[in-house]
Amino acid sequence: MALKQLNIRVDEETAEQLKLRSTIEKRSVNEIVGESLREYSKRHPVSRADMLALVRAIAKEDASILKALADA
Repeated sequence: MALKQLNIRVDEETAEQLKLRSTIEKRSVNEIVGESLREYSKRHPVSRADMLALVRAIAKEDASILKALADA
């Protein structure tokens, strides 16, 4: 699996909890956060309807940009 670097910002309390959990479990904070994100994604999948709505919105936005450029 290819890895992608992602910068996240968390409040101090969350950061401390992550460091503590990391020490207790002898795992990196990166592993813990990655696992949490995978679990969240599994529990909250993006529906086909939501994806189609996003594609339609992008197409509509791009169409207005292209029309504005053509009219300029």
